[in-house]
Amino acid sequence: MPEKVPQFLHTLKNNGWATGAVILSTCNRTEFYIDDLTVPVQDFFALWTEHAKISMETIEQYHYYYEHNDAVAHLLRVTAGLDSLILGEPQIMGQLRNAFEYSKQAGALCKTLNRLFQLAFQTAKKIRTETNIGAYTISVAYTAVQMAKQIFDLSEQRALLVGAGETIELVAEHLIEANIQSLAIANRTESRAKEMSARLAIPSTVHPLEAIPELLEKADIVIASTGAPFSLISKEMAARALKARRNKPILMVDIAVPRDIDANVNELDDIYLYSVDDLNKIVEKNYQSREAAAKEAETYIQRSVSEWDDWLQLADLSVHLQAIFHYVDEQKGVTLRKAKQLTHREQTQSMDDVIDQVVTQMSNRVLHPLINLLKTLEQEGDSETVNKILAHYTAAPKHKIR
Repeated sequence: MPEKVPQFLHTLKNNGWATGAVILSTCNRTEFYIDDLTVPVQDFFALWTEHAKISMETIEQYHYYYEHNDAVAHLLRVTAGLDSLILGEPQIMGQLRNAFEYSKQAGALCKTLNRLFQLAFQTAKKIRTETNIGAYTISVAYTAVQMAKQIFDLSEQRALLVGAGETIELVAEHLIEANIQSLAIANRTESRAKEMSARLAIPSTVHPLEAIPELLEKADIVIASTGAPFSLISKEMAARALKARRNKPILMVDIAVPRDIDANVNELDDIYLYSVDDLNKIVEKNYQSREAAAKEAETYIQRSVSEWDDWLQLADLSVHLQAIFHYVDEQKGVTLRKAKQLTHREQTQSMDDVIDQVVTQMSNRVLHPLINLLKTLEQEGDSETVNKILAHYTAAPKHKIR
């Protein structure tokens, strides 16, 4: 429900429910990355169910919740594609970048989340370039096209796609990315094929299934995936096409179950036929390789979590240092006002005496909290911390608590 995201980000900001938020919404997940949630988690879920018009039962059945470094590690895995249905798929990073931009445009991106998402993008890029997580294809459609690329220069080839379902459309998109010369689509329902053709990035011709025999004569690559209960391309049909082509080879890939292309077609010398079983063996082998790469990627995840932990501690220290600087500035202001008062009064004090008095008073006020802290630590028996503090102020032997 991506259309719900911008409005909900504005709601979060305007109601002060969080310091910052990024919402990732895809076809199979909605995730909230939130800094400093100011309402209980269950109340937040109730707010989202009302906004998104979904039931609390659905939330309770499918929700998961992470905090602190567990949440950081989860985001890093999601960005790298390690938490996707297709292991290592790269599209999720683009979706997260869009979510990041939505948050920025809505004014819901705080300093902490900005830093966290930059780290996530950097880590995912390292994993993709330094491991083999994206080197092996684990999509049947993509594998079919990769197989064609190993045999042909696709920019000089004509492809015939039999069917117009989701898998064939993915095949068409991969072929277009590989610069296929031309596409012809044969489908039982021509209107559906025309709709698919209109969505493609290059012009394609649409034909009924009855035109397959003539289309085979011009096709260098044939990829079929329909729901037909019987073979659409027989051995005899393929043999006639080869004769018309003067035995110019054809690559045929049958993704359908049951088969769209008769298995006996493979007996013809100039036709190279691969079935969905052949592709699945390649996909399974590649998936195992990606799993090995995913294990390697975990070292990058843990390294980045440690890097995040270090940054967060420094960020927290920065906040405390700002408080100290503010305190010192206040004391400086008090001292300056005191000095001006003393110098404007009629009194017998010399300027040196005035300076000595106000500087002494300021020193006492600045040192008072530190002295109280040291006394408290000494009473608690924390000699290590006392010694570290004193080491920064004196070159004398370390203070020892007896």
